[in-house]
Amino acid sequence: MELVTDYLGGALSPGERARFEEHLATCPPCTAYLAQMRTTLELAAELGSSAPDAPPSDEVAAHLGDIFQRWHERRR
Repeated sequence: MELVTDYLGGALSPGERARFEEHLATCPPCTAYLAQMRTTLELAAELGSSAPDAPPSDEVAAHLGDIFQRWHERRR
């Protein structure tokens, strides 16, 4: 979860980003998880901002990430 957050936030080093993207190329579940997180963050930004292109606040992103992680863990 934290890796996905860092990836989406541009906080990974170039090497970490490359390794993560290599993993995504061979892991459909992680690719789906990443897509779901992107969608969640985009929807949250639209709901919580008068500027739809603005990213959600760190607090909103962390809260949504926690909710999604709990949901994802229940599905295993």
